[in-house]
Amino acid sequence: MFKKLMQLFDNDIKKEKNDSREIFASLLVRAARIDNEYSISEKDKINKILINKFNVSEGEAIKIRTFGEGLESSIVDTVQITKEIKKNIPFEYRTALAEDLWSIILADTKRTEDENSFMRTCIKLIGVNDVDSAKARQAVINRINEKNDASYPK
Repeated sequence: MFKKLMQLFDNDIKKEKNDSREIFASLLVRAARIDNEYSISEKDKINKILINKFNVSEGEAIKIRTFGEGLESSIVDTVQITKEIKKNIPFEYRTALAEDLWSIILADTKRTEDENSFMRTCIKLIGVNDVDSAKARQAVINRINEKNDASYPK
């Protein structure tokens, strides 16, 4: 009986953990879809971020991303997503989130005005200042340049 009770608690904990992951994924999906081009490279990038952030398998990352896609589609306003993010992600980790968002925005090697506008708004909503956002963007650009041995436009 005690084991069954503990399983109930474990399931609640796992569900809560998954909810945070799925909310996180939904914000990454929102960033990827903002230019109306949700590419395979952006999906792959989201999967890699989820694998690294949450130490999950590729299959689990795909499930989380897929659920995040559905969640993102059902949420009209980015404010709703970022409110949940602020509840679930401590402040000290939000600059890393900004870096993850920038890596999605820059995954297709072009930045649209819609993407820039989204990032300005989203960064403020998650509580990251402009300077830290610029540093996060530059860190992503530097990684892209190192990987491609090319110069990404700033």
